[in-house]
Amino acid sequence: MRLFYNQSRWIFYGLFALLTSCVSMEKISIQVSTPPPRAISNDIQSIVLMNRSMTSAFKNLNQDSLENILVSKKLSLDELLLDSLAADTTLQVLGHSLYESGRFDVVIPLQRNLQNTNVSYLTKSSSLKLPQVKQVCDEFKVDALLSLENFYENVSTYYQTGYGNVSEYGVSKEYVIFVQIAFHSNWKLYQPGEKLKIATFEVRDTIFWERTGPSLQATYEKIPTIKEALLNGAIENGQILASYISPGWKQQTRSYFITKNTEADKAVALLKSNKWKEAQDIWMKFSTSSSTTLRSQIEFNLALASEMEGDLKKAIEWTQKSFKTKYSKASEDYLMLLNKLLNSR
Repeated sequence: MRLFYNQSRWIFYGLFALLTSCVSMEKISIQVSTPPPRAISNDIQSIVLMNRSMTSAFKNLNQDSLENILVSKKLSLDELLLDSLAADTTLQVLGHSLYESGRFDVVIPLQRNLQNTNVSYLTKSSSLKLPQVKQVCDEFKVDALLSLENFYENVSTYYQTGYGNVSEYGVSKEYVIFVQIAFHSNWKLYQPGEKLKIATFEVRDTIFWERTGPSLQATYEKIPTIKEALLNGAIENGQILASYISPGWKQQTRSYFITKNTEADKAVALLKSNKWKEAQDIWMKFSTSSSTTLRSQIEFNLALASEMEGDLKKAIEWTQKSFKTKYSKASEDYLMLLNKLLNSR
């Protein structure tokens, strides 16, 4: 009897392995949202962007004039520059990045500059008042106003000489030019209500170029113009703030079941085309199947479709159903992952 029991047990395990080996799962790459370092309240879904940074000292600096200054100072420059195009660029880049994140609807008005009577770019403007914020938000039908309060950039350049490759003709001279843009901005997010809610943000960083060449002229021609460098700093500035307050994205993989049901598996071509709602409609037809194996697989796939549609709670519900209908390690692992994603929000 003892020997028979052991044989039965191994027969059972063999049958279980055979059955589970028939289960077919495939993987798909997806983009998963990651929470921002400083999340904004979910009751703010739409934002209008305004620019309060430009004092009377701001000008749309001429590229040729900037280059003449650089050359006249023998490529050695250390100046704070207030460029109006750069200030506007950082606002537009921010707006585009926020919109592309999928988190916000963004409005950038044609008339987006608010008056700034400050004598110095370093002087921080007093906060806007509730009636003014409410008027702007009502006009553009948004939940909040995000304002660029201060913006400036400092450009530093210098060059040095050294020695390059050694050849039969001797040691060649080498020139190195360095360009650095240090940018700084302050922002305020105004949310109107019974009382005005204000959140503040600051961006401070640098970008850097290093170019080498056999002559000073050749090396100079490789570096960005001062105007280009200022605009690059503005672009970086806007992107940094966007990454700070809006979710990011990272690539992950997800699994789904190939059910071996011809009609149900027509949804696979749809999910590969990112048509999750259409795939969901097909799978729903089989969600009450009398076969627990098929039903559990369909419920798992519906969980994936729900996650891709942005409904984590619904995805968890479907995964729990799949887990209860017929246990699988895949549903157990997916349930843990979904709960972790939900708790991180």
